Amino acid sequence: MNTVSSDLAESTRDPASVREAVSFCRICSGGCGVVLTIDEKDRILSVKGDKKNPLSKGYACFKGLQPEASHHGRHRILRPLKRMEDGSYREISSEQALEEIAEKLAPLLERHGPETLAVFLGNGGMFNIAGFYMLPGFLAAFGSDQYFSTLTIDQSGKVVTMGRLGAWGAGYPAFDDMDVAMFIGANPLVTHGSLGFLQADPVKSLKRAREKGLKLITIDPRKSETGQFADIALQPYPGQDAAICGGLIRLILEEGWEDKAFCARWVGAERMAALKGAVAPLTEDYVERRAGLEPGQLRAVAEMFARDAKTGSVTTATGTSMAPYSNLVFHLAETLNVICGRYLREGEKVHQINGMGPGGPLRAQVMPPTRFWETMGGPSRIRGARKLFMERCTATLPDEILTPGEGQIRALFLAGGDPLTSWPDQQKTAAALSDIDLLVAIDPWPTPSTRFAHYILPPLMQYERADLPMYLPGFANWPGAWSQYTAPVLRPPEDSDLVEDWYVFWSIAKKLGRTIVYNGVQALDMETPPTTDDLLELVLSGAPHTLDGLKAAPHGCHAEIAQEVVLPADENAGGLFDPMPADVAQELQSFLDDKGAPGQWRRDGRSFTHLMASRRMRDLFNSNGRFVDTVRQRSPYNPAFMNPAEMVELGILPGDKVSIESAHGQVVAVVEADPDLRRGVVSLAHGWGDPPGSNSDVEQSGTSVNRLIDNDRNYEPINSMPHMSAIPINIRVIEAA
Repeated sequence: MNTVSSDLAESTRDPASVREAVSFCRICSGGCGVVLTIDEKDRILSVKGDKKNPLSKGYACFKGLQPEASHHGRHRILRPLKRMEDGSYREISSEQALEEIAEKLAPLLERHGPETLAVFLGNGGMFNIAGFYMLPGFLAAFGSDQYFSTLTIDQSGKVVTMGRLGAWGAGYPAFDDMDVAMFIGANPLVTHGSLGFLQADPVKSLKRAREKGLKLITIDPRKSETGQFADIALQPYPGQDAAICGGLIRLILEEGWEDKAFCARWVGAERMAALKGAVAPLTEDYVERRAGLEPGQLRAVAEMFARDAKTGSVTTATGTSMAPYSNLVFHLAETLNVICGRYLREGEKVHQINGMGPGGPLRAQVMPPTRFWETMGGPSRIRGARKLFMERCTATLPDEILTPGEGQIRALFLAGGDPLTSWPDQQKTAAALSDIDLLVAIDPWPTPSTRFAHYILPPLMQYERADLPMYLPGFANWPGAWSQYTAPVLRPPEDSDLVEDWYVFWSIAKKLGRTIVYNGVQALDMETPPTTDDLLELVLSGAPHTLDGLKAAPHGCHAEIAQEVVLPADENAGGLFDPMPADVAQELQSFLDDKGAPGQWRRDGRSFTHLMASRRMRDLFNSNGRFVDTVRQRSPYNPAFMNPAEMVELGILPGDKVSIESAHGQVVAVVEADPDLRRGVVSLAHGWGDPPGSNSDVEQSGTSVNRLIDNDRNYEPINSMPHMSAIPINIRVIEAA
């Protein structure tokens, strides 16, 4: 069956000459507009940023300029593969693969019940909107809620903070209107990951804001690409953000720099007193000694952020979320926004709404804490983890597979994800993937995880399918009211047998007699498959954009924002922020009791000399790019970066192979110097490494950071977020360069 479900754009119908096609990149959340030059054989010759795109304005990063090497690269899988009894793989047709998968899934459901079926959504599937919105409906059709994604091993602490602190109904001011911005564990010039600003064309956007007077503060063990533009670039030890945020709160309240009227109305005297009491131990001297800061740095940040600025907010990201006490840090960071009143107020211009989904009026009032996880079923059978809206916690997934009993997962679909390089505790992950009865991987690449799959289904890649930009329900992902539609601008390669991601799930549901309700809007016809455009139209149900309207604007466009200004609070608005509930106070006390010291970091009764910090690599998006030759020419592996002066003191040279050991495991890495990294820290990127037992060289496969990380002892309450950064380690040379 031909599952390419949207007509090719008009410009692709002339095979006689080189042509240009407009689309947008779907590697990361930037969604940058591109123009591709394509030859008469439907091969990409080049790609450049689309200057007519109102959002990205011609910007495109290195990652987005590699589609020729990715779409036509030698590693791409072009036909479905079935694992044989001897472990080898044989090509079969997509329809045969789907038939066999359905035949094997049916008895598992019969024997173990609906909870035996699970889906893991990786970043490869998250930027495929039609496929993304098929997954919940697919699971619901079988009565399963075993839905996992990368979001719960990334920044799920922000969702926990909304549930414990509350949220502001009108959102934040526009980036261009801010006097000050503070980034904690965030490097948006590389990640394009700060939703709503510095997402597209980040360098020019930041320069423009700086020219208008924006003051910039970054807090990161490395003076990152974003930090190079900062007025203040703090470089603390990783894992100490809670001390810094709590210390800033204490200092601001002590000096009276908070927004007193806002706090009185939306927090209240009793809760402000509880907050002030809880942060009292976090004096300037204590924070600076514990975090490894210079005397006076904490006060300088407080003055710039709270005393001297009137608008501007704190933003946190992956560097924060992967370290210990991440839920606490997210809570304290947002509390800085609360006490300084850094939100849009009544009568101010509405500058950003969700352009691809329904939304209500924006009001200047608190959406009070709901602790929603307490009403969404009981704790998980694994470590008591809670369900966060529609998702279960990914760090528990290996144990959900390996632990016998009711609810044990025996069938898992990987939708564009690579657990072997993204989940903590690679050894346990490998054991889980080896143990499962049915593992289906939807992936264009032969990843470490596909080595465990019973079936590998290669999908259409980004320029071969119709799509919309990333859309996370409930979030305004883009400035303004942005969206863009792209038709497929390439035909699939000759002699390939590729599937749309969404078609895999629709087809299996059909074969097993189930009906999928798509996006909670409409039950799909389970006899005749929909087109991708049909599904995208359902995604836009209730949105300010329509599919026809987006098709008429090939470079993308903003919808009209109907609400011009923030509305006043409801007359009966009684919701308040709760900056220091009992469980947050308990986490803060645990942090204060955790007395690791530089050079003597403690973990499981052992002492370690350094801390391992996570980092992003400019040339890759997590593991995306590992199988693209042009990327690997620039980034053949993930080095272990260290401060060069410290390397000299330790007798380590660039190119040396070192052993890095944590309380949980040991890996080998190649050292490189990074003069912007503070002493005492080794910085490594996730997304690399082959499965345990592989004999591949680290300079070929990279280093699996996740072998250093456990997921059953060191994790956060509620969301079971594992500690994937600020890991105590020892390092020694094992092979000189």
